Amino acid sequence: MIIIGIVLATIASFIASAVIYALPPVSTLIAQKSRPRPGVPVPAQIGSVVLRSLLTAGLLAGLMVAANWHGTGVGALLGLSLAILPAVLLFGSVIHEGTAVPVAAIHLTDWIVKLIITGAAVGLFL
Repeated sequence: MIIIGIVLATIASFIASAVIYALPPVSTLIAQKSRPRPGVPVPAQIGSVVLRSLLTAGLLAGLMVAANWHGTGVGALLGLSLAILPAVLLFGSVIHEGTAVPVAAIHLTDWIVKLIITGAAVGLFL
């Protein structure tokens, strides 16, 4: 059952991210302020998002199993608590790399949503 939870969490995370970045104000801001890496084909970018979502779902599942935690609420709270990690990384990108604050805020929002959804989806199967 845990594999089903990981797969479904990966799919849900990918869809949530696609919805966030498809919102007109978000896509406009990202297009204006972000500097995409040249030469990375769209399929590779999509594959990267799926792989990161899969790894995140696996991490959340592993932590929940190790702690003997069960349920969607616990999973969502664990996901929310892990949002500190992308927050720290994005804060560093703003300070050290000059990433625009609105762009970092969008990426952080995306990660918070994905982590909560992923934790809840994984918790549903534990």
